[in-house]
Amino acid sequence: MSKLKLGMALAMLLAATVQAQTLTVCAERWVPFIYRADNGAVSGLAVEALARAARERGVSLRYQFLALSGCYQQAAAGRTDIIAFATAAESPAGWLQTRQAMVYWPLYAWVRASVAGQQYRGLQQFAGLRVAWVPAYDYPRQLVRQTRWQRVPAPDSVASFTMLAGGRVDVVFDDYQTPLDMAHQLGGRVKRLEGLVGSYHETFSLRPGLAWLRAGLEREARRQIASGELDAFYRQYFRVSWQQVRAAPH
Repeated sequence: MSKLKLGMALAMLLAATVQAQTLTVCAERWVPFIYRADNGAVSGLAVEALARAARERGVSLRYQFLALSGCYQQAAAGRTDIIAFATAAESPAGWLQTRQAMVYWPLYAWVRASVAGQQYRGLQQFAGLRVAWVPAYDYPRQLVRQTRWQRVPAPDSVASFTMLAGGRVDVVFDDYQTPLDMAHQLGGRVKRLEGLVGSYHETFSLRPGLAWLRAGLEREARRQIASGELDAFYRQYFRVSWQQVRAAPH
């Protein structure tokens, strides 16, 4: 083989190696788990866990932020390697899901500020009401099984709270972060009922061949549980303990 051909072959091999060392993560922005900060940096609990796990193999990560439905489309087209956060049913066949709990979606009931009462007493108090429902989101089973309210489709959390503030729905089940981000737009027109409604265990979905990364993520989750980092995280951002999140109806 000539030196020119050898050089070209080595260059192609090097390029392929570099490409193989970069994995694409697709996610819907979700503070405080995974988001792009004002300075452009991608931050959050999930980002830190992924980075630690990927470093074990010297792999770098790039992020694309889309609606969750868009991430599923990217995965089906072979344009992403990891979805945060996804289910096995909606991921392509053969994709792997993490099994060790780390990320939960703690849900409260949000209503208009003019509604009487401050306490969540049970799902029966929402019978006959209009509930914002994001089809792409994964809700706890007890909410999914409910038939005594009217589901009103919404594309995402922002739309759900906009609908609630505008009187187009009566209830939103969600965490703290979106109404905090939207405080100016909401203008005090919504409030949270006291008491955790439920929580949903969110998993990472990884394409075939990334079992090593799944194992790394699960080790990182166990480390954070043992160190108390996860408990401190949920207390800071969701005002509940790790044990409360785990004990809430799933």
